[in-house]
Amino acid sequence: MPTIGGRKAFIPAPLPPRELAVTRFLPELTRATQAVGELKGIGRTVGNPLLLIRPLQRREAVSSSSMEGTYTTLSDLFLFEAGASDAAKRGDNREVLNYVLALEGAIEGLARLPISSRLIRDAHRVLLTGVARHRGAAVEAGELKRDQNWIGGSGRIDTARFIPAPPADTPAALDMLMGFVNREDRERSAPLIDAALAHYQFEAIHPFADGNGRVGRMLITLMLIDTGTLPTPLLYMSPYLERHKDRYIDLMYAVSREGVWEDWVAFFLEAVAESAVETITVVERLQDLHRTYREQFQTARRSALMLKIIDVAFERPVMSITDIAEALDVTYAGAANNVRELIAHGVAEEVIGTYPKLIRFPGVLAALQVG
Repeated sequence: MPTIGGRKAFIPAPLPPRELAVTRFLPELTRATQAVGELKGIGRTVGNPLLLIRPLQRREAVSSSSMEGTYTTLSDLFLFEAGASDAAKRGDNREVLNYVLALEGAIEGLARLPISSRLIRDAHRVLLTGVARHRGAAVEAGELKRDQNWIGGSGRIDTARFIPAPPADTPAALDMLMGFVNREDRERSAPLIDAALAHYQFEAIHPFADGNGRVGRMLITLMLIDTGTLPTPLLYMSPYLERHKDRYIDLMYAVSREGVWEDWVAFFLEAVAESAVETITVVERLQDLHRTYREQFQTARRSALMLKIIDVAFERPVMSITDIAEALDVTYAGAANNVRELIAHGVAEEVIGTYPKLIRFPGVLAALQVG
């Protein structure tokens, strides 16, 4: 399709591909399906899913944003969310937290809307509100692109590596993608393959002036929840994709250039399996640590409030004393006294130089790291 600068833009053919040799990635599909099933099972054993979902979503936000040049650490993100003034000075923290809010809002939106252009645009609006930057086109949060965008080329379309759909063709291409995602006979297909196809298609359309990679990775989570493949949002692939970013991008380009779908789908399924295994490891580590802390302080006959503080710490590993008091509906003094004892036992620590004074739970943060 002709576009600016005498160049041609790429409009992907409607899904599904006419020919897809499933036998070429059947081992990867089997392994990924088994891994997701195991993750689904472990999710059912958690009494309070928020103990896992909230920190895992923030881990995903850090990795997914890093792939797009927005950098922070998990610890800094939690500090920012807790109100640390130094962390608030970094614009990247706001953008990464917006990713969390956009993902949470989109998941909640599934109760009212199908996966649709509206749901996707709402997520994009939250993602870029207040942080949109000029990257060669007008970036309007929640709005489809109005100018031709491209990938690579150091800001020049004549040297671009890839030129996605023109603005005039983007709404129809996105609507066709949403039609595929919500088609009536989707039960006949493997949801993980559908997610691989839809993620590629979204990135090939590149419907927004900015934020496409992050929204496209949100789409994976939304599809797995919507199909019941993983009702609890525990699988997040960005940490794995970040480590294999070049291969991830090259294989999507190969689909656009040569229609090499099988290699892309095999990689995507490999990423699903490895991400599920990593997440299971993190979940088990968090569960073991939570059990250890509770047994330690139950045996010592500590107050019930201390155990409740430990529970909250797994959702929010960085908090102020006021946050703790409000979350548990107790007095400031009661929260402070119990936190003081947790610090004495090495479970918590004060974050030096923060205002308001913040309390960090380093064991929880360490458990969230891969490796």
